[in-house]
Amino acid sequence: MKKIAVIGTGLSALSLAYHLPTLDITFFEKSWRPGGRISTRRHENYIFDHGAHYLKEDNGIIGFNEFLHKINATKILNGEFCANIQNQLPIEKKQIIVGQNGMESIPLEFHKYLRYPTNLSTQINKIETINQEYYLHTEDQEYGPFDFIFCCIPFEQSKNLLNKFIDFNVLSVPNFDSIWTIMVALDKRLGSPFQFGYHMTPEISFLMNQNFKHEFFSDECWVVNMRAEWTKEYYNIENYVLEDYVIDQLKKTFQSDAKAVFKKSHRWKYAYAKKSLNELDSKNFIESIDHRLYALGDWCHGPSMQDAWLSGKKLAKHFSELRVQL
Repeated sequence: MKKIAVIGTGLSALSLAYHLPTLDITFFEKSWRPGGRISTRRHENYIFDHGAHYLKEDNGIIGFNEFLHKINATKILNGEFCANIQNQLPIEKKQIIVGQNGMESIPLEFHKYLRYPTNLSTQINKIETINQEYYLHTEDQEYGPFDFIFCCIPFEQSKNLLNKFIDFNVLSVPNFDSIWTIMVALDKRLGSPFQFGYHMTPEISFLMNQNFKHEFFSDECWVVNMRAEWTKEYYNIENYVLEDYVIDQLKKTFQSDAKAVFKKSHRWKYAYAKKSLNELDSKNFIESIDHRLYALGDWCHGPSMQDAWLSGKKLAKHFSELRVQL
């Protein structure tokens, strides 16, 4: 059986492994947990979904929602939603899909379902060939040989790992937005008439209450995303300055005297694929001439969870079409 290395354990990597036939697959992940940007932060008694926030029921990808439901990774919630808070658009009811215990439940349950071994907290520094076999290297360890290697990580990181084997100069570079995310817990209710919505201020693009996802804590918790344009201008802002500013904006918007009992912020460098590889070059993935090294991710199709799922599925289909003898 051919040996496969998959670098990264985000949804595109998990989707790829799921759609391929049974193989000798080993995952490598630089973090302490699978999941990539589908992340749930736990701080003291609080839980914040600060990567992906929710999944639409009508995402248009056949079989995706059904599979996540089958492995008990998700649940359906009914919430109050405002499409434009600043313009005071009417509040509407919206049904969404979230993780059973935080959004990280989606990749964690998916990873558990696959049952492939994973080397966590392993940062791959380079790929080398010895006698036409591929090996992975960390600072002090070598893994291999592998017949195929899939880099399911951000575009720039894939480029750094694979530039000895793939000519990236002939490819367009996907365009990414960075986004600041702020997590706040307050000592009393803000009095918001909705649980989530868009366009609160010219600087804040999205916010979501965490209590209706996680009902076991008493303080009111919110996750706030800054606009991409604002993040670009204030990319290097001090965390505490940003956190205090967002708390002040929340209090002003909802005319609240609530006090923050917890605050933390995080900057996502590759948060949103504005221009995907497929849009730019009509490609669903990047591959070496010998068809043994690949790069893929949500950046191949778009910024959402379903784009990541689609990226892995399309590469698996490509293998079948080439009739590679796995």
